[in-house]
Amino acid sequence: MNAAQKRAMQYGQLINNTVQSIQEEQDKLNPEYEKIREALDRSKVDKIDDVEYAKIQKDFATGTKNYQETLAKLEKGKAPARLMGTHISLVSSFKKYVEGCGEMTASIGADKTVERHAFDEAEKKQDEYMDKFSKLIQKLTDLA
Repeated sequence: MNAAQKRAMQYGQLINNTVQSIQEEQDKLNPEYEKIREALDRSKVDKIDDVEYAKIQKDFATGTKNYQETLAKLEKGKAPARLMGTHISLVSSFKKYVEGCGEMTASIGADKTVERHAFDEAEKKQDEYMDKFSKLIQKLTDLA
C-alpha cells in the first residue's frame, strides 16, 4: 500500500468514525431534545421534573463537548488532495452545527427556563448545517 492509499484509508476511517460518533450523540440526545421541544410547544417547561431537567442540561453540555472533540479530530484530518475542497466544506458545516448545539445548550437555562427564541434559532441552525454535512458526506462517498 502506497502513501496515498494509506492516507485515503485513514481518511475514510476518520469519516466513518465521525459519522458514527455524531449518530451516537444524536441517539442519546434526541429523546431529551424531544422532551424540551414538546414542553416548549405546550408552554410546560416548568412542569418537567427537576431531576430530569438537570439531567437534560448536563447531557446537552456533555453532548456539545463531545461534538467539539469530534470536530477537533475532523479538523486535524488529512483528506486526499482530490477531496480537500469537500473536506473543508464538511468541516465548516460541522463547525456551524456544533455552534448551533452550543447555542441550544446555552438556551436551556437554570430554574427550568428555556430561552425559546434562542432554542428555536439553534434548532434551525442545526437542521441547516446537518443537512449540508449529510450532503457532503454523500458527496465524499460518491467520490471515494
